[in-house]
Amino acid sequence: MRSDNVSNLNQAGVQAMWDYGVTTVIDLRSESEVAKFPSPFAAPDYGPEYVHVPVLDDEFGRKIADVAAMDERYRLMLDGRQDAFGQVVSAIARVEGPVVFHCYAGKDRTGLVAAVVLSLAGVPPDAIAADFAETDVHLAGRYAEWLASAPPQRLEAMRDELRCPPEWILGALEHVHRRWGGVEAYIAAAGVPAADVIKLQDKLAG
Repeated sequence: MRSDNVSNLNQAGVQAMWDYGVTTVIDLRSESEVAKFPSPFAAPDYGPEYVHVPVLDDEFGRKIADVAAMDERYRLMLDGRQDAFGQVVSAIARVEGPVVFHCYAGKDRTGLVAAVVLSLAGVPPDAIAADFAETDVHLAGRYAEWLASAPPQRLEAMRDELRCPPEWILGALEHVHRRWGGVEAYIAAAGVPAADVIKLQDKLAG
């Protein structure tokens, strides 16, 4: 399952996730985000296993910082951080039990990972995009908080960024299809063994 930032969870929150059955937490945030807001799951010998795979690392984040259109950023992330997406797919496939993967807002990086994983499981693109669009409902309160504290010069740009229109994910999946021949070929080119894809498909089908 995908989530927004879980770094604010206290010990009781970590225990609640453990009690729920979550065995692994995959942190997709950049190195600087993790340093600024450390994950409570990184503590050794306590709670679910912690795995850090920066889907958007600091160096690549700086490269795309001036790209205004979010849908274009999605395509750049898929092309430029292919290895990271592959690592996340393998991590999800290889662990036992429920997995939570999260970034900061829980929409862009996690949305792309979810799209890749669901596509590998055979979910139709329209259904994947509809699930992505539901994010706006669940994050409406957080959007309002972030916009209320935004600098005036960033307000309009943030209004555009803080959306999850289905066409962004549909465009990302179409880009993968055009450039790589589909998600399975994209993941294979990232170095993910076919056995991991089969494990992932079995996990989600089960």
